[in-house]
Amino acid sequence: MTNVLINTVLLEKNRWREARNPSLVVSEWLSRFHVDGFTGIELWENHVLKASNQEIRRLEQSKLPVQVYNSYVRFDDGYETERLQAAKMIQRLQPQSVKFNLGNNTKEIDTYLKNLEYWASQLPSECQLLCECHPGTIMEDPRMAKDIFTELNNSKYKAIIHPFHKNTDLQAWFDYVGARISHAHVSVFDNGTFFTLEERSPFVRNRFDQLKRNGFKGSYSIEFTSGVATEQESIELVYQHAVQDKDFLIKLHNVGQRS
Repeated sequence: MTNVLINTVLLEKNRWREARNPSLVVSEWLSRFHVDGFTGIELWENHVLKASNQEIRRLEQSKLPVQVYNSYVRFDDGYETERLQAAKMIQRLQPQSVKFNLGNNTKEIDTYLKNLEYWASQLPSECQLLCECHPGTIMEDPRMAKDIFTELNNSKYKAIIHPFHKNTDLQAWFDYVGARISHAHVSVFDNGTFFTLEERSPFVRNRFDQLKRNGFKGSYSIEFTSGVATEQESIELVYQHAVQDKDFLIKLHNVGQRS
């Protein structure tokens, strides 16, 4: 079965505001996520770090698993308190994986990795650490990413890629860090606008075929879709588009299995 998660940052209208205060109570959506066929949740950290104790308990007890904890902790020196707070919540929720980002200063690589490895030691022992290979970070180039993963020298560190971004050189990611790629953030982003997968069907099918040729068997998370970052952003419309994207991915996967 194709493992397609709903990323709760998708539904959060305050995702890019300075305070990042949640406007969404995730537990109120859990039954809908389940009925609509998502296999799990990638949980935006402020949906739990800034939630009530009652909400945290609901997420702990959810039958739909929090598979990925989506963290934004920084790995510069001076952010020890934030990292410890996140580690305690991750210990409480026991997700399969934790998403993280490294910074953008190549002169601070040793500091980032020192603090990352200490933070990793505070997390559940079976937890995988998924580095989002994101533009604007030291991991935006697959060659640099390969060197960083080599330096980390631990199989629990994996890569998140963005296969449906127009500017992603997908083959280069597989050439340099293919064995590390275990999770895909799904969004079609072109010229400052998000689209549904079906709206860019030929492009998406081509990229999906590339994933298949390179042996990708990881999970997907619907991160952004049509309607996000628009003047009249509607949570309901964005969610409907996310379900459509999930269904489109599953259809591509099922066609690929039969071919």
